[in-house]
Amino acid sequence: MTLTGIKKHVAVLEAAGLVTTEKVGRVRTCRLGQCRLEDEAAWIESYRRLWVARFDELDRIIEEWKVSQHP
Repeated sequence: MTLTGIKKHVAVLEAAGLVTTEKVGRVRTCRLGQCRLEDEAAWIESYRRLWVARFDELDRIIEEWKVSQHP
């Protein structure tokens, strides 16, 4: 990845409040911003629980089907 590409990615993260940057001389340091991804992590977790429940139900249905096919 080019330096320009990295700068663009960091700028997007900074605009979203996910990172903060500090430039001292030629060195730019990035740190996690105040947001810290809590909202995003909660959103992902809600969908993870949904899909786990759906796959568990699918497993149950497949097992029932297997039993019914082999009396």
